[in-house]
Amino acid sequence: MLQFIPVNRLKTFAFCLLPFAFSFWLMFSTFSYDGKNGAFLISDKLWSDFGSTLPLIRSFSLGSNWPIQHPLFPGEPIRYHPLFYMATGLLEKAGLRLDFGLNILSGLGFFFVLVFIFKFGQTLFSSRAVAALAVVFFLFNGSLSFLRFFNQHPVSSQTLHDIVTNSRFPSFGPWDGGPITAFWNLNIYTNQRHLAPSFALALALIYVLYTGNIRYSYLTGFILGSFLLLNHAVFGISLLFVGWFFLFRPRLRLPLIISAFGFLPWLALFRYTIQISPFFNLRIGYLSPQPVTVVSFIKFWLANFGLHLFLIPLGFLFSPRPAKVLVIPLLLLFAIPNLWQLSPDLINNHKFFNFFLILSNLYTAYFIVTIAKIGRLGIAVASILVITLTVSGIIDFFPIVNDAKLNLADIPSNPDARFFYQSTSPRAVVLNSFWFYHPASIAGRPIYNGYSYFTWSYGYDQVTREKQTKDIYAAPTKGLACTLLRNSDISYVELNSRPEGFLAPNWTMWNQEFTPLYINPDSGIRVFSVAQNCPSV
Repeated sequence: MLQFIPVNRLKTFAFCLLPFAFSFWLMFSTFSYDGKNGAFLISDKLWSDFGSTLPLIRSFSLGSNWPIQHPLFPGEPIRYHPLFYMATGLLEKAGLRLDFGLNILSGLGFFFVLVFIFKFGQTLFSSRAVAALAVVFFLFNGSLSFLRFFNQHPVSSQTLHDIVTNSRFPSFGPWDGGPITAFWNLNIYTNQRHLAPSFALALALIYVLYTGNIRYSYLTGFILGSFLLLNHAVFGISLLFVGWFFLFRPRLRLPLIISAFGFLPWLALFRYTIQISPFFNLRIGYLSPQPVTVVSFIKFWLANFGLHLFLIPLGFLFSPRPAKVLVIPLLLLFAIPNLWQLSPDLINNHKFFNFFLILSNLYTAYFIVTIAKIGRLGIAVASILVITLTVSGIIDFFPIVNDAKLNLADIPSNPDARFFYQSTSPRAVVLNSFWFYHPASIAGRPIYNGYSYFTWSYGYDQVTREKQTKDIYAAPTKGLACTLLRNSDISYVELNSRPEGFLAPNWTMWNQEFTPLYINPDSGIRVFSVAQNCPSV
């Protein structure tokens, strides 16, 4: 990839060293491993998302996940894109420690996003200043979140201290009830580790098509197909650009048609492994207040994009003709997720807007660099604009730096996880009485009923599965419990002394009629073997 930067090797190395180091610092500083104590170190802001990430990785490294099922909802084909986490799991299976595998893949992905942003800036505008400024805009978001921060921390002699020691994002919509969403700061890339690698690959594909490289355009179908298993949103994004270049660049049509043969193996694998239903609901305005008006729509996106909302169109207007080629697909990329909900969870539309900003911020950068060339007044105006467009991102950077690290005991120091790893088969389904970081999940075993938000947002029938779980634990007789367990292909039952609140176990039955295979009084966990307690009739 480095050959894309037209400088000699030594300068290229020096130039790339800082973003490369930053990318890996970002990933390793938020997720690592304490080998001495046998525990994962997970940043607090990653804790919720990694409740799905780690079980999925471990299902490939320590479990037996083929045909692929989600370890939080076994029994049917997976409804999520597993390729990145499968690759991480296979690296751990090959002997590379899990944190190294995950951080190396996600760190490289983030680094190459920075590389391609810079390269697009050079290619579209023949300007390193535009390229460098676009990278800055990617790292430090331009939302108006800083207004909320300074409302909470009025400007004073302590302002710098307040920013540097801050540990909370000023805006975290929709969860904090505010209009500015949580999807513009770097936390989105540390939480969703597959996002940067898939964005980097999409940027590489778009760059090849934009530059009209016939040789590499034959790889289009293969790369596009990989997104079916790597990132469904990025598949849609890339398909939009591929379709545009197919129409706009006639010389690419034959190579793109031929490249479709590379798409077919991925399509066959997708149809065999993944089960998703198209989800298109009319939803105008994304997360802007409903019902949407022109004023509320503009106010919402002004709060979230800041001055980019005006500077991107101005950059489009004044940009050189070759750079205008991307205008139509970018407009569609902004319009489509503002018109339709594209997954069961509306907030997932954010990936389209994230990618929109990656390329559209190039136009803001071009406009500001153009202003700066006018003279001293232009430099002053450009400086004010850059500060306004980055101050929220600078403020949002320190909650990542200052985030607390939470310990999650891994198999060496977790007797419950060690039991599941040593005493159960890799594909054994465990009925679980609690959700997050279940020891069976840490050991790579699928749990019957994962956390509701995960299973619902992936498109599973979470309501029915939770009812089935309740019915088993609350069964009035052992015979009925055994029937339900066998009908659900459950091999083991875990029962915690403090189960999830929606469960009402028949304690008398479980205490008196079932014999535990494993007991840990410290954690309050008991594990029952279905085969031993429910012999076949």
